[in-house]
Amino acid sequence: MKSEDNPLIQGILQEARARAAEKEAAAEKEAAAIIAEAHERAGKEAMMEERSFSVRLDQIQAREESARRNIDRLSELRGLDSAYRAVMAEVEQRLQKKIADPSFSDVLVTWIAEAAIGLDRKEAKVSFSEKTPVTPEMLRAAEHLVKKETGADVQLSIDPERLSGAGVVLSSMDGKVSYNNQLDVRMRRYSRDIRRIVQEENARQNSR
Repeated sequence: MKSEDNPLIQGILQEARARAAEKEAAAEKEAAAIIAEAHERAGKEAMMEERSFSVRLDQIQAREESARRNIDRLSELRGLDSAYRAVMAEVEQRLQKKIADPSFSDVLVTWIAEAAIGLDRKEAKVSFSEKTPVTPEMLRAAEHLVKKETGADVQLSIDPERLSGAGVVLSSMDGKVSYNNQLDVRMRRYSRDIRRIVQEENARQNSR
């Protein structure tokens, strides 16, 4: 009798085949689980990478947008500075022409009165340059203007010391306090207002 025909051997073979089938099925199941897990992990990693890329892209775009705004702002500021310098040059040119006009003495009277009010002293001496001479008559007119505007009495006298620039400087009699109303100082004093006007005009032009 062949060994394959032996019931005992057949039983062992069947049991071995059954175990092999179970192991094969278990191996296939494990392999499938490993593959599924790998696919899931790969999907998650791909999603994370995609999110990371999206974040980096957003960051790059944000930096580019910020750089663009900075460039636009820098260009705008340069344009404003150029316009401001042009306006200030025009103002100075017109004032220089005005200084040469005899009617400028009336303007100078208002500058003296303004400085006297700002100095707030009962007595003050007035320095001026040869470009913008001051006479005793102009001092009396300035005193009258101060009285009219504030009700205060002030006595003004000519300071023998001369200035190099156009305009006037009023000082207390002891020279400790002064109010500078020279042309270049006045321009600096009003420069902020002029720059604001230039900015507003530029914004108005751009909004059209």
